Amino acid sequence: MVVGDPLTHGIGAEAIGAKEFDALIQACPAALAAKRLAVGVSGGGDSLALVLLADAWGRRHEIAITALTVDHGLRSDSIVEARQVAGWMKARGIAHEILSVTTMAPASGVQRAARDWRLAGFDRWRRDHGAGAVLLAHTAEDQAETLWLRISADSGPDGLGAMQLQTRVAGLPIARPLLAISKQRLTATCRSHGQPWIEDPSNRNPAFDRVRLRRLAPALGLSGLGADTAQRITASMATARRAMDRFCAIFILDHGGLSPAGVAWFDGVAFAALPATFTDLLLSRLLWAIGGGEFPARRKRVARLGAALRGSSTVLARTLGGCVISRLIDGRVVLFREAAACAKAVWLEPGRKTRWDNRFEACWRGSAPVSLGALGAEGWRWMLRHAPESCVNSGLTALPYAARLSHPAIRELDGTVSVPHFVMGDGMRSTASGWPLDIEFYPDANWIVTLVKSVDAG
Repeated sequence: MVVGDPLTHGIGAEAIGAKEFDALIQACPAALAAKRLAVGVSGGGDSLALVLLADAWGRRHEIAITALTVDHGLRSDSIVEARQVAGWMKARGIAHEILSVTTMAPASGVQRAARDWRLAGFDRWRRDHGAGAVLLAHTAEDQAETLWLRISADSGPDGLGAMQLQTRVAGLPIARPLLAISKQRLTATCRSHGQPWIEDPSNRNPAFDRVRLRRLAPALGLSGLGADTAQRITASMATARRAMDRFCAIFILDHGGLSPAGVAWFDGVAFAALPATFTDLLLSRLLWAIGGGEFPARRKRVARLGAALRGSSTVLARTLGGCVISRLIDGRVVLFREAAACAKAVWLEPGRKTRWDNRFEACWRGSAPVSLGALGAEGWRWMLRHAPESCVNSGLTALPYAARLSHPAIRELDGTVSVPHFVMGDGMRSTASGWPLDIEFYPDANWIVTLVKSVDAG
């Protein structure tokens, strides 16, 4: 473990003060509306500066702040570092918890696995403790690195928006109030508080793309491609992304629909009349939300799908991004979740919100143990034999057969299968047979959630 010295770092940079942090966090409504927040604290200077600022802000506004450190076990001294952070937090009177990972490290993709572990641990803690969001200490340099990585991956205008101030990842609300702040200023903030920090050796490992980009940062800055330029590009692309979200929502409202069960459809003729750029962006957004994926489908594959849908009026069925895309005889294009790609069923704990398939939020208020998963062919056959009236009442018979198979279904221990039908109104709560179940189609894409509610209101 290497500890950074606050007396020799950040000299010459200006520390973040209380008034400035108040202004920064105003851009994160999820944080402002919460009574409890968590802060991801790795022990590095960035996250320690954030937790010091957030704790002081929380005390001023009566918002409980808890620091969370994930011991991923990827390095032999990770638990030592986590305990060091715990000691620092205790000395300052800041609530702190260590979240330990017991999963075995993968042979490759270690950084991505560590990220997924952190976010999953944060989300479990948030749900257990009723926190509104998790604050993360991504900086201006992190944003620039993300932009250059997205450019190299040819991720398109959506990807060039890079990280957002506020977002959801696998259902976890995240706020990043420091996205426009340099690492030097955060180091200076630690220095002003007399706070040491831990230097992570992986931040110097050239095997990682971000580290290689970090080493190029001085040259990029001299060429006019530094963090300031990245901020301007990402801000512009984020504005374009929001405009496209609005366009997609209006198109669906005018020419199609979106079910709170996660099925979208639109008129094929109206779709074919759009420029290819717009059809591809629309498809990419729908596939990402309905498929529940962590990342959008590859642009080239989306472009081929868009060309096929625009090119003729014949019936077709394709799969992409965990979805089935089907053009029906009447010319409508329907998108729904591919049953084979759905996540495994999850047990619902009474009174606790549970996320399934990265698309649905469900809360079971009953006492009997039940699971939530895809209906599947077996479940559909069970319903036809034992509860045929439910097939009609739930609206399943109006869906293509393949779409029924990925529909959320509740299973009891005795094998009973029930399908929540999503009634428009009252927050889209399931009211089938008076079930004690609340369930909502809630993908990470805000525009989709807003669209479902717009359809509901209409």
